[in-house]
Amino acid sequence: MARGAATRDHRAGRGGDSAGYPAGVTEHDQLSRELVATWDAGAATYDRLPRHGIRHDDERRAWRRLVAAILGDPAHAAVPRLRVLDVGTGTGVLALLAAELGHDVTAVDLSPGMLGQARRRALDTGLAVTWLEGDAAAPPVEPDSFDAVVCRHLVWTLADPAGAIAAWRGPLRPGGLIAVIDGWYARQPPPVRWAARAAGRLVKRNGPDGDSHEHPYRPDQLARLPLARQSGTAAIANAMVAAGLTHVRVRPLVEIERIERAHQSFAERLADPWRRYLATGRSPREG
Repeated sequence: MARGAATRDHRAGRGGDSAGYPAGVTEHDQLSRELVATWDAGAATYDRLPRHGIRHDDERRAWRRLVAAILGDPAHAAVPRLRVLDVGTGTGVLALLAAELGHDVTAVDLSPGMLGQARRRALDTGLAVTWLEGDAAAPPVEPDSFDAVVCRHLVWTLADPAGAIAAWRGPLRPGGLIAVIDGWYARQPPPVRWAARAAGRLVKRNGPDGDSHEHPYRPDQLARLPLARQSGTAAIANAMVAAGLTHVRVRPLVEIERIERAHQSFAERLADPWRRYLATGRSPREG
């Protein structure tokens, strides 16, 4: 349900560097600069890519059900309206679904290009979200002011996932929820892996002009991201425990996987060993 057409837009200080990136991205943080440039360059086509944006009605319904299961649906009696912080919002997928359900949403991203896409989607849908330009690992928000922190496709891009998750406890009220949606790579025996590589080359060759199926991350960049190429969910569970969260749980997103993959060709499914998970935990309660 739309909550009015006003989209609130704030900038968290652009600092004084020549690249024009937000405050907090220093001269020494070259990896962040490089990743922001990659995200900016791919922002316009991100939502058209399979398993990145939500491209089909059944996918959208499944994602809405998932967000309602995580945060609750205030359309039902006795379900509260939450203050939700979406970190690394990208094109605003989670933020807009949460706002549609009726939650009060603030969304943060370091990429001006991605935020531009999110703002346009908010205007198109008439949903109100507060957009902040800033570092998802250190969101520029007040402490103890949110009921939940959520993210999608973010933690694998972080050089210090446990440190970032620990920082998200700051904006949370005691007992608040942290929900992470991301993925891991299923193990493949060599024959399947070889077939998957061949299928990947076929998919890339036959892909739409002007689109790519992945952002072009370099091996040296991926080597600095601990969750970039995980083959299971133990690492995210360990990171959440190391961040001081309680009641940590990780589960595969079977319904989302089934629906998304139904829209892929056989070659696309074979070339794509990535599997989604939902990891949740709670900020400790005081006392």
